[in-house]
Amino acid sequence: MDEKARLRRFAYGMGATVVLTILAGIFFGTLGVTMALMLGLLVTLLAGGGLGRKN
Repeated sequence: MDEKARLRRFAYGMGATVVLTILAGIFFGTLGVTMALMLGLLVTLLAGGGLGRKN
C-alpha cells in the first residue's frame, strides 16, 4: 500500500473517531468517550491506516 492511500485511510479513521467521540460524549458521558476512542483506534488500524512495515 502506498503512503498516499495509507494517509487517506488514516484521515478517514480519525475523522470517524472524532465524530463518534463527540456523539458518544453527548449521549453516554465519559465512559462513552473512552469506548468511542478505543473503537475508533481499532477501526483505523483494521482499515490499514496505522503505521506499518515497509516492504
